Amino acid sequence: MKMSPALKVGILSILSLIVLILGIMWLKGRSISIGEKIDVHFRDIDGMRPGSGVQMMGMRVGQVDEIIPVINGENSYVIVRFVINEPGITIPTASKISIQQSGIIGEKFIEITPPFVETVYVPLSDGFNGEKPQVVGLELLAGGNYIVAGDIKSAKIIDTHSLPAEIRKKFNTTRVYKIDYFVNVPDLEIPANSEASLSKKEKNKYILRFTPPEGVIVDVPDSNKKFTVIEPLRLKEFFDIQMKVAVSLKETNDKINALFTDEFVGDVKYTFENTRELSEKASLIMDQVAEIINSSKGDLQELIATSTELSKNMSELSKNVNEIVDDPAFKSNLIATATSIRTASDDLSKMLRDSKLQESLININSSSKDVAEITKYVNELTKDQEFNNTLSETIDNLNLMMVKLTKTADSMNELTVEEKETIKKIIQNSADASEDMKKFSEKLNKRFLLLRLLI
Repeated sequence: MKMSPALKVGILSILSLIVLILGIMWLKGRSISIGEKIDVHFRDIDGMRPGSGVQMMGMRVGQVDEIIPVINGENSYVIVRFVINEPGITIPTASKISIQQSGIIGEKFIEITPPFVETVYVPLSDGFNGEKPQVVGLELLAGGNYIVAGDIKSAKIIDTHSLPAEIRKKFNTTRVYKIDYFVNVPDLEIPANSEASLSKKEKNKYILRFTPPEGVIVDVPDSNKKFTVIEPLRLKEFFDIQMKVAVSLKETNDKINALFTDEFVGDVKYTFENTRELSEKASLIMDQVAEIINSSKGDLQELIATSTELSKNMSELSKNVNEIVDDPAFKSNLIATATSIRTASDDLSKMLRDSKLQESLININSSSKDVAEITKYVNELTKDQEFNNTLSETIDNLNLMMVKLTKTADSMNELTVEEKETIKKIIQNSADASEDMKKFSEKLNKRFLLLRLLI
């Protein structure tokens, strides 16, 4: 059958149109097959348009099909509907969906990041009593309670020394629990620097729990969500943050410049110079010490030899002492001496316990005190000038009296026997008269006493 020219032109036009459509769809990244359509809610899409690409782990898997704004006051949002047109690609639950940009002025696209495995180390204390704990769950403190946050992929006990140095210094135990986990709850993230611990669920089964840092509050996620949506950061907000950082750095730089004044720099230079001089002097001293040691090497050797000889002598002395101590005669003499000392001590104790001896000691002590008081009184008198003058006069008078007595004695020696007898009689008569007067005085006193009593 022969085709007419009009039919040929029509078929060529249709084929050209199909090629054109396919080319346009290929250039825009569109696929002929219709894949899975997914709706994601954003507060801000940062200027993204329909037809933008969708990437998963850096690979293009689809494109944005439609953008639908929903205006509802303070609850307004934007629905971004995209389609996955690559066969065999499925977005896992709790994947992170964010809007990214190729470079500073490049094309906007949606980036999908599936949940990834993370690792945490928990110290294995003695509280497990030798049992190997099984980690069966993952929880996070959110809204004041611990909620399920994911699953445990693997857990094993390892030696602390096998950890990197920066991680090993955080633990004081010899073994740690290495736990691999992943978060599979949408719109839930474990804050950085959260504290990990094991909580006992039942016998030998534990749950890995994360506690956010102080001041960090985690809200309970919406159970209706399937993915974790990360809002885009606008370029202006990014520059504002960078500006704040720059201002903070400028303030820090100004403070550092204010600290490094000319006076401070001068002090630092002076300190370095002193340190250098000190190092040089220290080196010189060390050299001198080395020279002294070398020069006194012979003396040191002699001292060592003397010390060695002294040690030998001490050893011999110790040996001799041991021999003396081991001698039975020495032991018996030593025991006898100790017994004698003990007997003497007992006798002395008995003497000291004697009442008469104690009384004598008390009298001696009292006499000593009296003598001390007399001595003190005499010392005070000798310091009195008037007393010294009176004492001098008394001594002079005694000397004169002694002279007169001497002369009288000489005169008495010159008397005859008859004269001496006469003087003795006179003295005897005087003594008798004095005795009679004494008796008469006593009788008279008695009479006067009787008279007073009668009156």
